[in-house]
Amino acid sequence: MDFQHLFEINPRHKVLICRSCQYAIVPAHFKTHLQVYHLRLSLQQRRDFTQEVESASNIARVHEDVVYPSPTDPPIDSLPVYFDGLRCTWVSNTDVCPYVCRTLRLMREHCKQKHGWVNQQKRGGDTQAKQLHSTNKIWVQDRACQRFFKVSSWQRYFEIASVPPKASAEST
Repeated sequence: MDFQHLFEINPRHKVLICRSCQYAIVPAHFKTHLQVYHLRLSLQQRRDFTQEVESASNIARVHEDVVYPSPTDPPIDSLPVYFDGLRCTWVSNTDVCPYVCRTLRLMREHCKQKHGWVNQQKRGGDTQAKQLHSTNKIWVQDRACQRFFKVSSWQRYFEIASVPPKASAEST
């Protein structure tokens, strides 16, 4: 099995994507990734693959060097597309907040901590008549999004151009 069959180096975004696991791998964690998730590879294959990643110059070695797609870019084929994303719409001067997540709890937490947002929806009352989202929300919902990494410090969802859901796309 060759390197290109299992992995994709995406030079535009400077990430290494595992095709079978469907997420990007932090280069410093590549050897461990092979040992944990790709046990069928021989020791020599793992060494060769590790050498290839170590010698690649077009992979971000620190999180700040990763180039994230813009919201108008098409989905990255090797990654699952989620259609339940929430995107922060906060604008300050000319800066637009790039935060995207998939849970209401995380979005509310982000908006409170980063933007000083206060939920105007009070507790109690007729909960069936109330909306799921506050009337003064500063986010939009049902956005198509993807993420590169699963590692907490590198993990970040990003919005992509919306595409019609496919049978294989994840939405949970």
